[in-house]
Amino acid sequence: MSNGNGEDLGEDEHLRAPLLLHSLKELSEIILPCLEIAGARSVVEVGAEEGTFTRQLVGWAEEHDGTVYCVEPAPTPVLREMCEASDAVVLVEQFSPRALEELDRADVYVVDGDHNHYTVKRELEAIEAKSAGGGLDALVMLQDIGWPWGRRDLYYAPDSLPSGAVHPYTYDGGVTLDFPGVGEGGFRGEGELALALEEGGPANGVLTAVEDFLEPREELVLAQIASVFGLGVVYPASALYQETIAAFLSPFDESPLLQRLEENRLRLYLKVLELQDDSTTMRRDMEGLRLRNRDVDTENRALWARIAELESRSGSMEAEVVNLLNSRAFALSERLSTVTRRRGKGPGLSRQRLQNALDGKAQG
Repeated sequence: MSNGNGEDLGEDEHLRAPLLLHSLKELSEIILPCLEIAGARSVVEVGAEEGTFTRQLVGWAEEHDGTVYCVEPAPTPVLREMCEASDAVVLVEQFSPRALEELDRADVYVVDGDHNHYTVKRELEAIEAKSAGGGLDALVMLQDIGWPWGRRDLYYAPDSLPSGAVHPYTYDGGVTLDFPGVGEGGFRGEGELALALEEGGPANGVLTAVEDFLEPREELVLAQIASVFGLGVVYPASALYQETIAAFLSPFDESPLLQRLEENRLRLYLKVLELQDDSTTMRRDMEGLRLRNRDVDTENRALWARIAELESRSGSMEAEVVNLLNSRAFALSERLSTVTRRRGKGPGLSRQRLQNALDGKAQG
């Protein structure tokens, strides 16, 4: 079985493959040819996570005598080991856009960092500032221009941004298609990242940042590929490779087919999340019932023990009453009671009445 990237999966490995495609690796058939078309020799990657796509970029750089600058402020051990193993990659442990301001100009930038308007717009401005002619002259590819972060800010560290650049946000709840707010279920950060409370509006989201950057720069072109949360490709209309890259991207750019497939993919995954949430709720309810049944069983055991104790005490009391009826003391008391009853001073004590009471209890 294949994972969709031409790699064979083991017998059980396909069960561990990500259910939701999210890495730039899934777009390598578009990104890597764009590097070739642009004649790139230096690439800056912003945001690497585990280095899934970084590995492909490193392979490309080693084949083309190029260099990859991997900007990742919190590299994982896997990513760090990968960077240390190759001379074709330089790990830059710094936040963007500060890293972009300090690095030398690169031919291509692959941006997949903090998905909010303020950060993305500053990243584009930092890239432009490195251009020789005063305007952006590099090829820039940005992930997450589609739903959910195309029109809604996501913050990994909202406190690190200027207060005026941050929309009201929450670490709780999630987002779903067709609902602009935040609610239960859907895509969510599980407390690890913050989401803007509302979708849309000014200065909100990755695609909005790209559009705001491009608006006064008519010399730049934007191609939009809907797949895998959306890939934006920005390049100057004056670039020598403009016609070639435009022809290459044309089948993907704003393709209605890809848009429908992406929406269907998202809806299916949101349904999976809904079913997982329902399953979690059901398991929680079942656990509550199990604990309640355990408590009821414990209460029943205690009640049966109490009943057994009372029955035991009742049997002991009956035996004592029988012994009393057969005693000389009771015979004497019964005779005295007869005398008292004849004088009209009480109901009297009768062996027969007590025996009848015992017999009645036994029959009951």
